[in-house]
Amino acid sequence: MNLLQLTIETFDKNVETDFTSFKNHINYIEDHNTVVNGLTFAFFGLTEIIIKRVYLTFELNNIIHTIERVYQSGRCILRCDDLENEEARHHIHNILNMNYNQFLHQFIMPASFIETWIQSPTEALMRSFLSTKSVMTSDTKMIEEQINDTMAFLNSYEDYKSACAYITKNKPYLSLYSNHLDQLEKSLEDKKKKVLREIELVTELDDMEKKAVIRKQQQQTIDKRREGLNALSLLYDEYLISQDHLFDLEASYTRDVYLYGSENDDYMRMYHHYMNSIAGILAKDLKEGTPCPVCGSLHHPKPCLIEGREISRELLFKKEAVLEKTRTDLEKKRLEKATYMVRHQRLIEKIIEKKKELDITEDISKEMFIRELSILNTDYLSHYKEDKKLLDEIGYLHKLEKHLPALKQDYHEILMAIEEVKEEYLTLQKKIKHAEKFCDEIIQKYSFIMYVDENIIENKKKECLNNQKILTLLHKQTIPLEEDVTSFITQLMNIANRLLKQITHDRLQLILDNKLYLQEEDHLSLVEDSTMLGLCIIVLGYSLSSMISHQDILFIDHSLQEDYHETLINTLSISPYFSRLYITK
Repeated sequence: MNLLQLTIETFDKNVETDFTSFKNHINYIEDHNTVVNGLTFAFFGLTEIIIKRVYLTFELNNIIHTIERVYQSGRCILRCDDLENEEARHHIHNILNMNYNQFLHQFIMPASFIETWIQSPTEALMRSFLSTKSVMTSDTKMIEEQINDTMAFLNSYEDYKSACAYITKNKPYLSLYSNHLDQLEKSLEDKKKKVLREIELVTELDDMEKKAVIRKQQQQTIDKRREGLNALSLLYDEYLISQDHLFDLEASYTRDVYLYGSENDDYMRMYHHYMNSIAGILAKDLKEGTPCPVCGSLHHPKPCLIEGREISRELLFKKEAVLEKTRTDLEKKRLEKATYMVRHQRLIEKIIEKKKELDITEDISKEMFIRELSILNTDYLSHYKEDKKLLDEIGYLHKLEKHLPALKQDYHEILMAIEEVKEEYLTLQKKIKHAEKFCDEIIQKYSFIMYVDENIIENKKKECLNNQKILTLLHKQTIPLEEDVTSFITQLMNIANRLLKQITHDRLQLILDNKLYLQEEDHLSLVEDSTMLGLCIIVLGYSLSSMISHQDILFIDHSLQEDYHETLINTLSISPYFSRLYITK
């Protein structure tokens, strides 16, 4: 496969678009670092021009193909002339891997050097730059690191396969050893039980004392739980009484609320009746059509139209006093109820705490207390039976005393067999764990290694071989460095002026006389304006890159885009001579 051409077309500066889709659309490439370092520079590297279309042309099996990435209907799509979509992506991936070093490392021209040289265009500065970088446009160290990384991965893959094969082969033996050990340990356990039963003959008194201590502790536990249950029962009785009283307070408070509402309704009716009476009295002397001096109404009722008994101010004040007393009584009842609810809640918290102390999860009831006490009594009787059973066991151990030496000998033989088998088992297990740890370390370093097949390994080998070829070529690349670099600088200026005239249609040219000047017709000026400075950086950088690498592709680093105007970039982008100009991020 041979990459023939890579072209980038742009929108007008007024067209708006979104670069998010570009970032999302490159996820199909396996090696994301390669995308960031290679494809971003060579394929999406324009940072000041909005990309309209990117297409590349390559030759495969004597057939020329074109792959386009077009920004269409708000999204970026991949379009091919005669290739399936997946096949096109595969070819892009291969092109990127094959041309990664050419695009990223062989044609980088630092704008900072050109900018410094414009300020002080001396032979000494040019010589210093050329002599300190034997291969200006290459980075052999990074390629060597890539080769070393690939070789390390291939070696790790072989080691990983060997370790996996060892684990697969020997892991079944662990099960065999484990089953054999289980059988031996079961036999040992049976012998141990018999031996221990006879040894208890010697320690009968100690065992009996231990049993007695345990018996006493268990009895204390039973007594303590019985006391706790009695205390909980008293709290529960107090809770029931408190709950009944709380219900009574709630009912009394509800009645007072209703009484207050009724009194308030009576008061409001009397108040409105009184106000209507006052309104009628005010209206009786009004002439027809004259508004009320109080509220402005023309339709006050006449005194004769007011129904019901007459309400005096004194009667209204008495009703208001009755209403206030009812409200005060209601507030007292509310406070009494609230206070008692706090006391009731504290009682509930004590019960909950006591239940937690006794490890009781079910709801409290009389039946629960009866059941718990019954269980305690049953436990007490059970302990008594266990004491009797202990005496029977001591008698049985006397009968087994004569078998103790033979049992000890059998136990010792089984123990020796277990040690021998266990040593073999642990040795094999240690080797397998070491192999698994070795595999885990490789997986941590190369997380994808479990899914690697022979095709990927072959591609890695080809990639390593390709990088070795590139490294060989880079070591052969040299820079023309003579005793006097005057002719080199003169040639550089000639190429730069030829480019500058083509870009500016013969309007501008550069003149080098201790300082760098721009000449437009008869006017001569120092290169100081940021736009012209950016133009000179591109022209001189392109010329110097072409002289050294004999290529017409130029990458200028990020310092260009920080200070120079969009008009300069637009001017260069429409120039046919700079059809392959890339501004790096």
